[in-house]
Amino acid sequence: MDIEQLAQTLHEAGRQAVLANKVVKKDGAPLGQIKFLEWNDLTEDAKDGRRIQARYLLSKFIIVIRE
Repeated sequence: MDIEQLAQTLHEAGRQAVLANKVVKKDGAPLGQIKFLEWNDLTEDAKDGRRIQARYLLSKFIIVIRE
């Protein structure tokens, strides 16, 4: 698995957590008011954050994506 694929998968996992109401509220905002950005709408800095997470996870674990 490459870093970009895992970074996007991590981002999608975040979306699933938001949709399932399993996230910590930011500044007390109701969950319904949280807008989850699409991958292409993220800044490069935000994408780089996911890539850093992906690199770390790939250095520690063997990760396989099942479809």
